[in-house]
Amino acid sequence: MLDEKALRKSTFSEGYRVTLADGQSYCLPKPKIRFKPRVVDGKVEVAGGPSFGPEFDEQLDVLFGVVDVPPIERLRVKFEMAVRLLSANYDLKPEDFGELIVLEPDDQASDERWEQLTRAIMGIAPKPSPAT
Repeated sequence: MLDEKALRKSTFSEGYRVTLADGQSYCLPKPKIRFKPRVVDGKVEVAGGPSFGPEFDEQLDVLFGVVDVPPIERLRVKFEMAVRLLSANYDLKPEDFGELIVLEPDDQASDERWEQLTRAIMGIAPKPSPAT
């Protein structure tokens, strides 16, 4: 089993915690808010929102539905974002990602993990836990 704390890079950045398929809680960096102008039909609009840097803008446009793509491409982009964000905080081998980032449709635990991961990738704060 992987050791989440031992795999942290020296550049580890606190962010959103997600429970991955091995049952451990991993941390994805938080996005920054980034705005930019977009010119549409000669009119300037405000574009932007959560961003992990300009190199991720196209992927976030896919996830937020700005760009229309088939569902399998949206899933591929989520996997890509998860791999890249985990790689920013952890020293993982390529085969580790297949053990950590797993989607099993119609499995409640998998659905919950995937929702946590999707929210973190899209820069949406985690849902509050119920009080005990």
